[in-house]
Amino acid sequence: MATLTFFKYERVIQVDGPQTSVTIQDLLNQIRLYEENLNNLDYGHIANAYGKQALGAGSYIGVTLELINDWRIAFEARSGPDTIGCTISGGNLVAINQYGNNPLKATAFTQVNIAQSSSPTIIQADANYGMLYMLESMRGRNRSVGAIWYWNPTSGNDSNDGLTPSNAVATFNKAQTLATAGAGDIIFALATAVGGVATTTENINVTKASLKIRGAGYQFQIIPSSPGSPTVNITGDSVEFEGFYIGTAAGGTDNGIEITGDNALIKNVWVKEVTGNGLQVTGSTRTQIENSAIEDSTLTGIKIGASTSRTLIKQCILSGNDADGVDLGGTSITDNIFENNLIFNNTGYGVDVGAGVIRTGVRLNHTFSGNTLGATRDLGTATFIETPAGGASASDIADAVWDEIIVSHTVPGTAGQVLKATKLKATLASLK
Repeated sequence: MATLTFFKYERVIQVDGPQTSVTIQDLLNQIRLYEENLNNLDYGHIANAYGKQALGAGSYIGVTLELINDWRIAFEARSGPDTIGCTISGGNLVAINQYGNNPLKATAFTQVNIAQSSSPTIIQADANYGMLYMLESMRGRNRSVGAIWYWNPTSGNDSNDGLTPSNAVATFNKAQTLATAGAGDIIFALATAVGGVATTTENINVTKASLKIRGAGYQFQIIPSSPGSPTVNITGDSVEFEGFYIGTAAGGTDNGIEITGDNALIKNVWVKEVTGNGLQVTGSTRTQIENSAIEDSTLTGIKIGASTSRTLIKQCILSGNDADGVDLGGTSITDNIFENNLIFNNTGYGVDVGAGVIRTGVRLNHTFSGNTLGATRDLGTATFIETPAGGASASDIADAVWDEIIVSHTVPGTAGQVLKATKLKATLASLK
C-alpha cells in the first residue's frame, strides 16, 4: 500500500516520496478510509468510483476513479536536478474541477504518466466504403459495388430492411426486390442454422442485371420442396452466383441451374443429384463457370444449348451423370471453351460435341476417366481437342522410342544421332 498524505485545505492527495507509483485501487481504498474518519466529515465526498462488474470468464470492467470537489493527485516534489517519472496505473483517473478537469497537480521535478485502461466497450464502426470497394474488386468479374443486402432463411423476416445481418430478410425474392438493377448490388446469404446447414426451399429466379449473390458454400443449400421449375433460373445479365449447394425436388425433371442471361459468372457451386441437367446454358454469351462440381445428375452434367457462344468452363468436376459430362447440341453454338476440367464416370461421353457446333475448344490439361462411351465425341466443325501426344499416351511414346533404339539402330556409330532425332519427334508429337 502506498503512503499518502491528504492536504484537506489544498484538496490535494500526495503520494509521498520516494514512491514513484500508485494504483487506482490503492487510491480508492485510502480515499474511502479518509472519508470515513470523523475528523474529515466536514469536507464531504472526495471521489466517485465505477466499474469492477464481472463480465464472466474471469474478466471485469476496469475501475474508473473520478475526483470531485476540486481534489487532485500529486507526487511529492523532488529536489532535482533530475526529473523523476511517476506512474498511476490499474484503471482510469478523471476529475471534475476548476483546473480544466485535470486530476493532477504539478510538483517540482516530477513527471506523471496515467496508464489509463478503458473499460470493455462495444464499438460499431462506420462503414468503410474504401475497404469495401477494395475487397469486392478482388473477386468476381463485375468490379462495381452497390448496396449490400442480407438474406437469412433461418431467422430473417421479410418485414426487415435487410441492411444488416441482424435485420436480414427471410426470402431471396424480398432481397432482390430491395436491390437495384444494374447497380452491382450484393446479396449475402447467411447460414445461421443451429445444425450448421441452412436450407431454403425457395426457387431462385434472378432477374435483375449485375446482381451478385454470395453464399456460404455447402452450408447454404437450395432444394425446392416441389418439382416443376429449375432450382436457380438466371435471366438477368452480368449476374454473379457463388457459393451454394444445389438440389431439386423429387418427382420432376428439373435442371439445377438454368442460364439465359449474358455474361453470367457461376463459381464455387455444388450441383448434386438433380432430376434434370445439372446446369443448362441456352441463348447466352460469355457465361463463365468455374471451380464447381456437378455430380450424379439424372441427365447431362452441363448442357450447352442453342444460340450459346463464348462460354468458358474451367476447373470443374463433372462426374457420375447419367448422360454426358458435357453435351453441346443445337443451332448457332460457337466458340465455347473448356479448360482444365476433371470429367469421369459419366454414362455417356465426357464431352459430346454435336453436329453443327462450331469452334469448340477442349484444352489445358483435361482429365478423362471411366466415361462409358468414351472421353470425347466430335461431330462439330473446327473443333480443337487437346490430347497428349496427338492422341498417344505417354507409355505409347516411351514404347515407340524404345523400339526404335532396339530394332532399327544396331549399327555402331549411328545409335546416338538417330536416338536424338527419335526423342525430338516424340517430344514434338506430345506438344501437338
